[in-house]
Amino acid sequence: MLGVARRHVAAAHTASDRIEAGIDLLRDDPDSMRAFRLSNQAMQLQRARQDWVRRGAKGSVGDGAQDRWYPFQIAYILLNLPGLADRHHPDREIADLLWFPTGGGKTEAYLGLVAFSILHRRLNDREAQGVAVIMRYTLRLLTIQQFERATMLMCSLETVRKANSDIGKLPFSIGLWVGSGGTPNTLDEARRSLRDLASGRELQEKNPVQLTQCPWCGTLLDHNNYAVVKVPERHLQIACESVGCDFASGLPVHVVDEDLYRERPELILGTVDKFAAMAWKEDVGKLFARDGVGYPPSLIIQDELHLISGPLGSMVGLYETAVDAACSADPLSESDRGRPKVIASTATIRRAEKQIRSVFARRAAQFPPPGINPDESFFAEPASRETHGTRRYVGVMSPGASHASLMVRVYSALLQAAKDIDGDDATRDPYWTLLGYFNSLRVLGSANLQVEGDVRERLRLVANRKGSAGRELKPANELTSRVASSEIPERLKRIEATLADGKPDDVVLATNMISVGVDIDRLGLMTVMGQPQSSSEYIQATSRVGRKFPGLVVTIFNAARSRDRSHYESFVPYHQALYRAVEATSATPFAARARDRGLHGVLVSLARLLVPGLAPDTAAYLADSNWDDLRRIADLIAERARVVLTDPTQPTDEESEREREDTVRQVDELLDVWSEAGEAKPNMRYQNARNLDAALLVDPADALMNDHIEYSQEEAPWPTMRSMREVDAESGLYQIAMKRN
Repeated sequence: MLGVARRHVAAAHTASDRIEAGIDLLRDDPDSMRAFRLSNQAMQLQRARQDWVRRGAKGSVGDGAQDRWYPFQIAYILLNLPGLADRHHPDREIADLLWFPTGGGKTEAYLGLVAFSILHRRLNDREAQGVAVIMRYTLRLLTIQQFERATMLMCSLETVRKANSDIGKLPFSIGLWVGSGGTPNTLDEARRSLRDLASGRELQEKNPVQLTQCPWCGTLLDHNNYAVVKVPERHLQIACESVGCDFASGLPVHVVDEDLYRERPELILGTVDKFAAMAWKEDVGKLFARDGVGYPPSLIIQDELHLISGPLGSMVGLYETAVDAACSADPLSESDRGRPKVIASTATIRRAEKQIRSVFARRAAQFPPPGINPDESFFAEPASRETHGTRRYVGVMSPGASHASLMVRVYSALLQAAKDIDGDDATRDPYWTLLGYFNSLRVLGSANLQVEGDVRERLRLVANRKGSAGRELKPANELTSRVASSEIPERLKRIEATLADGKPDDVVLATNMISVGVDIDRLGLMTVMGQPQSSSEYIQATSRVGRKFPGLVVTIFNAARSRDRSHYESFVPYHQALYRAVEATSATPFAARARDRGLHGVLVSLARLLVPGLAPDTAAYLADSNWDDLRRIADLIAERARVVLTDPTQPTDEESEREREDTVRQVDELLDVWSEAGEAKPNMRYQNARNLDAALLVDPADALMNDHIEYSQEEAPWPTMRSMREVDAESGLYQIAMKRN
């Protein structure tokens, strides 16, 4: 115990020294001080607008003078300033992990760093172009929620830029870069989608309508506010057209891939799976300034780090080799390449040091560092029961009733109680919308039917017992993976509606899609249908309520399941030390299975990003002509594997050394296959839909359906992921009608 306490004290001293270094930087460097002041001004504008819009955009906008940083937020910003201001600072070798409870204000802390990074670069070069910051998420719902908040910050930065001539004339902008059928890749796709939305037809393409409310004036947006225009050049314009709005003629927002590659917005929000496109599209290199135009990104933010685990975490860690190199100045030279700064945030993770080394090949520094008592730090301590905004947990189990019957009774009691609360609508509103969490779509589907039937009927019975009027229910809202991406923004806005608006949701049924990213302050009531499989999932899901008002979480245990019975019996001690039960995450980017799925994709990504002669789609056959550069890329991968697989605090084990050697051997074999294929096929392209045999890369599904293609790395074409979620290839199921004789 004494040794642990000493390590905690040493970590606190290190953090203190870094904070002092940030203060010294502001004192000694005028550009940093100027960027710091302007970033605070932008954050103040952003916060004032956010509060005003959430109040219904009524009355005048406040000046934000009453808003303050929490101590941990300003300390975290100061701690990171030296590493952001100097591309060659030693702090670039550290991944700073912001570890704070959900709803504590992590997003504002790293948005402050985003503002500083963008402004600092522009103050040093008024004509600076290119992506400055990449913010990455794992889930589409999380990305959309944070996109709205970040867009408001970008509007604030634009307002600050227009008022300060020393920032330059180039406008700031933000881009949404997501996969899994989220947004259109081309302007033609966007135009067809808008045409379908206007005519009321079912959407055939990806949905460009990702912002459903103007972040600056609060005006609701729909497809009528989106248009593909030709001035000053062809692009998708998003305009609220409201009189008096500073951005009535167009928001500084890009949601179409084609626009992103052309405009290179200062801030990009993307899902991690989208970065698999590095191997497939030459245009991706523009986001990293690999074509020589502008600057590469200097800051990478990974939110919800605990989700970068398992198969997805392994793929992300493997492809991070290419991302890290693409953001670096000259990764193929022997000089100091100036890596990007990496920061991450989470509320639930274990063994973070190993996780960060596996994914980012960096040392980890947790902030705030724990004190002598691991539950307390200089910036935070466990909340008391009287603290505003905390949650109360209640466990319910009934051996004499089925799980479904218990759910009907709990839902009915909670819904009617919310209606019968003494007070005004403002008092009832946090508990009006019941957020129901489910561990599976199967259980959620049956619960939806029960809400529409049994719960409606029982509400009348509960009301009669209380002598009050029965509550009427609207059809339940749903947030699950079976909801189309095009509907997600609109459904999120429905949840934000309050009693004062007159149209609040009564019941929202959701799966783990809402575990992270749903940041809606009004929610205060939640039920959990059965104990989730992991404690991390339980913490994240239940933290969606009680963020502004005191929250109530009711866990409905299934008496027929031994795991649920165990959690019910230990309900109090489990919740008294909830974070202690968080499971360790794992990512093994250089394990054999991960290499088989993704190593060739990483190799091609590095080649297209770092070697100009191999970047064009038609240059796949030129491996021999660029052999020396490909060998340097092989060395870069080998070094990455060494850093990831070597724990500096432990002696090297045989398994890690074997994985490193196998990685080196496999890269050499891939280069040989690439060279031989290029020599045999002088017209080989990276992708060739018309002739798969003349391509270096092929979609995994196409490889499975084509008997002439080997599903392996031993010969070209290589089955290569288009998304890091495609750990395994998919094949379709077909129903065949059979006739009886």
